[in-house]
Amino acid sequence: MINKNVKSISFIPLVASFLILMHYILVSAVTPPTNTGIGFRYLFYWLLVILSSTGTNILVLYLGYVAKLNRKPWEKIGRIASYFVAINIVGVIWGVIFFQSFAAKDLWQTFFPISSNQVPFAASLLIWYVLGPFVEITTKLNHNVQNSIILFLVWFVIVLPFLFVKPLWGITTADNFIWIGTLFIFGVFISNNNFNLILKYKFSILVICISTILIIFFLQYNPISNTQNANELSGRFFANYLLNVAFLSLAIFGMLLHFLTKHWNRMFNKSWYNWFVLITYFVTSLPIVSYRLGQSLHIDQNLDIANWLKTVVLYTVVLVISIGTITYILDELYKIKALKIIIDKITIHNFSDFIYAPQFIFRILSENWHLLLVIFCGFIFTIVQMVCVATVNDAFSLMMIRNILITCTNPIILNIIIFSCFFTLLFSITNRFWPSLFFTGGASLLIAVAEFLKLNLRDEPILPADLSMVTAITDILNMINPVIIISATITIILFAIISILLEKNLRNFNPHRSWRRRAITVLAMLLFFSGSFFVNHKNSLPYIVFKAFDVKTFFFDQPYGALYNGPIIQFINNLDVTIMDQPTGYSKVKIQSIMAKYDRQAKDINKMRENNLDNQTFIFILSESFSDPNRVPQMSVSPNPIPYLTSLKQQTNSGLMISSGYGGGTANMEWQSLTGLSLSNLSSTLLTPYTQLVPQQNIAPAFTDLFDSTVAIHPFNASLYNRKQVFQKFGFQRFYYQGSKNKLSYQDRLGTSPYVSDSSAYHETLRLINKNQSNSQFIQISTMQNHMPYTNYYKDKKFKISGSAFDSANTDSVQTYIQGVNHTDKALKEFIKKLNKINKPITVVWYGDHLASLYKSSLMDKYPIQLHETDYFVYNNQKSKNVYSNRIVSPYSFPALALDTSNSKVTPFYALITRVADNLPAMTINPATTEANSTNGSNVFVGQNSEIIKYSALSKQQKKLYHDYQLIQYDLVAGNQYSAKWAEQKISDK
Repeated sequence: MINKNVKSISFIPLVASFLILMHYILVSAVTPPTNTGIGFRYLFYWLLVILSSTGTNILVLYLGYVAKLNRKPWEKIGRIASYFVAINIVGVIWGVIFFQSFAAKDLWQTFFPISSNQVPFAASLLIWYVLGPFVEITTKLNHNVQNSIILFLVWFVIVLPFLFVKPLWGITTADNFIWIGTLFIFGVFISNNNFNLILKYKFSILVICISTILIIFFLQYNPISNTQNANELSGRFFANYLLNVAFLSLAIFGMLLHFLTKHWNRMFNKSWYNWFVLITYFVTSLPIVSYRLGQSLHIDQNLDIANWLKTVVLYTVVLVISIGTITYILDELYKIKALKIIIDKITIHNFSDFIYAPQFIFRILSENWHLLLVIFCGFIFTIVQMVCVATVNDAFSLMMIRNILITCTNPIILNIIIFSCFFTLLFSITNRFWPSLFFTGGASLLIAVAEFLKLNLRDEPILPADLSMVTAITDILNMINPVIIISATITIILFAIISILLEKNLRNFNPHRSWRRRAITVLAMLLFFSGSFFVNHKNSLPYIVFKAFDVKTFFFDQPYGALYNGPIIQFINNLDVTIMDQPTGYSKVKIQSIMAKYDRQAKDINKMRENNLDNQTFIFILSESFSDPNRVPQMSVSPNPIPYLTSLKQQTNSGLMISSGYGGGTANMEWQSLTGLSLSNLSSTLLTPYTQLVPQQNIAPAFTDLFDSTVAIHPFNASLYNRKQVFQKFGFQRFYYQGSKNKLSYQDRLGTSPYVSDSSAYHETLRLINKNQSNSQFIQISTMQNHMPYTNYYKDKKFKISGSAFDSANTDSVQTYIQGVNHTDKALKEFIKKLNKINKPITVVWYGDHLASLYKSSLMDKYPIQLHETDYFVYNNQKSKNVYSNRIVSPYSFPALALDTSNSKVTPFYALITRVADNLPAMTINPATTEANSTNGSNVFVGQNSEIIKYSALSKQQKKLYHDYQLIQYDLVAGNQYSAKWAEQKISDK
């Protein structure tokens, strides 16, 4: 017989929901106060936490209490599952709209919650809920037997673990299956008028009062141990699966039973509130909501108690209203016939259906085999593509596949989605399943082979710029082994034949659609793929999706990007590159007028210059990660590790260079120094000009254009930054690197360092200088000695370091780095000494490219400019035209400074660069936004006192000069290149 009061307690789920939400907010959005000076808040907070933790207990008791009403609870599994999926999708949409982020695991957990154990409480409760009718049978047992069961559960599940402080049944959380089952059985027995004391209103009040007093006493005084932190007591006294909170939950439940049946009888709709509490739990299980409460919506612990409590209550009320709205919407959607049909397909109508679960699963699989086949093919072809990339440098092995699966899980899933969407597009157009699948698969295989060949030939993956080479397909095919071409052709033919045969013989399996559905699908897929052109637009939906699937840009290392992301995603990454925003007034006429203007300026400058470049040698030396460590804020080093450089800078043109990177971005400094163009003028999506810009330029003017002989030296491999192709396009006649056909003659190392020393790089340079007898010569050097990591390479440690600029764990690394720059200083002294003995004019531009990333990230907030300043000097082994020191410049100024120091004449283009270097503050990317070298920030100007100067503070003449510079740079990198030949001309041509 059903207890007459069962139908009148519908308000209890709402009470449980409110307590669950309150607890969720308190533990997610509030920093727990300690018992060290905020006594009242400490007590109040923990009392609220403990009392609100009873919400889940009350919910379980309630479901056990109403088990008699749910004769076929398994019939609601389909609806519960659909609500879970809907809530998770709502959570993702919420994160995208309000915080421009979500994680791929949010989608994974939406459809596979058990795989990540996301909802253990709900899973355990669902099992007991389904078993409710069978548990309810126990109420038909003898009354004494029922009491014995209750006594057994109370004693062994609640009392003994409390007395012995041991989880006898593995109960360490309130999510435990046994604990939830115990409460559920209690609820069943309470509905059968057992637990007579609990059902007495006054007794419940007494238990609540005593429990509250005990909680306050233990919070404040804790006579059991010396601890004063409630966190340390939670596992002993305050967890909701332990004795005192368990009895408190029973007492509150008993009080609610009495109060609601007496005063609020039949006032609420039971079904609606059951769904409300279910959705409440699903919402509190969303990782994105927990993360945002803990980060973006965290409640300031410095608020006074009134505002603190008001905020907690406000959050709770907002969540209650939001969940109520969602519950209402889902309840209305459930009434839609089409959705009810879908949900009905995954509904268990009879308990006996569980026996036929394998047949049910087989039916679901057989009805969706074509979708599963597409997903499987997408997975296989994605792995094949990634393996093809990996085998370029490593031998194939099963361990390779394992590493790809572990390391690249999220990008693999996104690749599968892209594969499936491309298939869907083709299938919607052709309405032919097998040809669409085999064409998609064949295209994937061709991409894999092409990627392998391109990486082998040029050490770079397929890029959008390669599409322009389609017109030269015959020449490209001549470069490929005929066996590969024949094999690819045979494979394509086989794919075509198999698809035709399958289409002919399995047409009855083809899921053909109406033309309306196909048209809608085509438009949807085209919209999906149009997002490829916005993946680098910050906060756009494609950008958010790529970040969610952990896609890395890796523009500085395109081969690794193709390995990690997969060739297709890496290709898409390179599609969305806005090179540079067009300045106002750009036109052919305007560019021609600027060229004419600086033709005149070049003549004016050259009146004061004596030298052409005949028989001159210019050397640009990028010293890896070099910067005076004594200039790092909050750090000092003694003795001075770079005494020679300190002295030399006082005797020659020198100062500080504003780097656009910190801890990385070497090639960006090279690009600026070689082209005379500023990285800060480029779009924020163009992170690495070497890989994203130079390959696309028809003409790429560079400082090398001025010289007869051009050489590049990089004593390392050339796999990073696409240097081999870039240097070829810049006109370097020879490139010396490890593994090049032009062999490095000097490759000595210091200590146990894996990198070639600066001394060896300088000896290589001297060899090439002496080899060239009469022609003008340019040498570009990028050293490696001080490259990260900094691992105890050197035995000698003679420098004392003090200050708080780095963590103690980095002490050895800082010591190694400083010893390295000391070795650089010594090698530089010897190098300059030997240059002075060479009887021909030599000009050296020497600079550090960026600071080493050894210092605390908090310093970047206080000292963004200082942590982007490196040392430079411009030296001439004869007599410099003039000498200045402490000048702040950017790397694009180096060609102009070198020509000035050597008293050499300029071309009109370098007349422009000279005017920019002399009359504008140094330009750079905003140092406060480029710590990780992940995105370009906005352009800023830096004055001679390391202060940021706003554009509005520039004079009218400076603004006009800056606009001229912007127009020419835009024309060269993104425009029609009207000035490209003008920028390439030699000094001797004038």
